[in-house]
Formats: sequence, C-alpha cells, structure tokens
Amino acid sequence: MKTITHITRIVTLALLCSAFGACKKEKQDVERAMHIVLNGYNGSAGPWQIAIDTVKYTANNYSYNPGTTGTFNIVFPYRGEKERFLTITDTDTKKVLYSKPLPQSGSKAAFNFIYADGRIVEVNPPAADPALNRLGFYVQYSIDNAPFDISMYRKDATTGQEYRYYLAKNVKPKTWVYVDYLPVEHFSTTNDLRATDICFTKAGTTDQWAFEDTETKSQTSAFGFLMPVNAEKGLVQPYFVVPGPGGLLFSRLFFYPERSL
Repeated sequence: MKTITHITRIVTLALLCSAFGACKKEKQDVERAMHIVLNGYNGSAGPWQIAIDTVKYTANNYSYNPGTTGTFNIVFPYRGEKERFLTITDTDTKKVLYSKPLPQSGSKAAFNFIYADGRIVEVNPPAADPALNRLGFYVQYSIDNAPFDISMYRKDATTGQEYRYYLAKNVKPKTWVYVDYLPVEHFSTTNDLRATDICFTKAGTTDQWAFEDTETKSQTSAFGFLMPVNAEKGLVQPYFVVPGPGGLLFSRLFFYPERSL
C-alpha cells in the first residue's frame, strides 16, 4: 500500500512539473508587441541603419539621413524572453554608434540618440515634478557662440494684439538648458499653440534672428513641440534644435503616447 501511495505521489509530481513546464513554454511562445520610438539627430556623414534584434530596417523604409532629425516609430512583435537590442549603424563606416537593450517588461520603449560634432550628445533630463513641467533645449549651432533668447510669440488674428512669453534667456549654443514651466495665459490651449511660433532671437532683442540672421532658420511653429496645455503638470520635455538648409529642425526627446496633437 505504501508503495502504491509513493508511486502515486511521484506520478502526480511528474504531471505537475510537466504542466508547469508546458505553461511556461506556452507563455514564452505567446507573441507580444512593444511600441518603440527612437528620437534624435544624425550629424554624421552617412545614413544610419536601425536594427532591432536581427531585424534591419532599410533606408527605403526607416532611416536617418545625414543632417536630419526624425522619429523612428514602430510596433515590434516578438516571442520569448531573450534579450534584444536596438542598434544604430553608420552605413558609411559600418561602425555601430549605439546599442541599447529593450526593456524586459512593459509594452513601450523610448530611446534618444543625438550624434553631432563627431560625438554623442548626452540627454540626461531632470526628474519629473508633479507640481510643474520641465522643458529642456539643446541648440546645435556652430557659426558663432553668441547668446540668444527663446520665446513663444503669437499675434491675435482678430484684434492684432501681440503676445510674447520668454521660455529662456541668454542661452548658449551646444549647452543644455532646463526651465520650469506651467501653461501661461495666451499660450495655454491647443488653439493658442496652433497660432504660436517658437522664436530664437539674439539676446535682448525681439527682431534680430539668432541663426544666420534668417527668420526661417530661427523660428518654427510651436504646434509640433507638443507644449504642455491647460492644467498639465509633471511632464519632462527636452528638445534638440538645429538650423537646417530649409529651416529650423527639432526633435522631441520624450515619449508620451497618451498625448497627441
């Protein structure tokens, strides 16, 4: 009798182990997906190739060409628990410029990579504060080192009244500056921001453009910046800004998928 009981226990344990192993294998084999966003700037000589794990995204579909900002935005399906990496390779030199693992859990991942002047520009934003928002600016400009002011400007289409709010003053190129910010009157709604420009002017002026003395290279619409609106708080939003041949370029170095234009 004892022998039969012992055998029964062994069989039961074996069945439980088998079931556990099957469940674990089934869990590993379930297809999952991760929303992956890469923000940044390609200041190198060649286009970049972006890869996730063994999947390479070709230049025809997803790439950063030299001198461009952009957002690589994709939903990546995968199975299993192995570690996977997002990598950026310079297609001219074949050098891997960036390699970071995907998070082991969660359904979204955001990466920032800025390459300028032959080096990586680090993005180390401050911690969030639930009582306010924090905005950061890094301007890639090499022609001179003169300070400039960053302001929001709009003109009321009905009354002609002009409004201006300074986000930062006496900013130097190629230097991070962070400011605390809460939505302010005349710039607090989505409709306000549709009619607002972000202006970069020489320090202490409102009519002298900071970059190459050119308006198109020193001003851009505020709408694409996704500035905080209404009572929004607790956001941390760094921006990379660079004057390009056709105008002022920028990259949003943050990822809040629940917020939209």
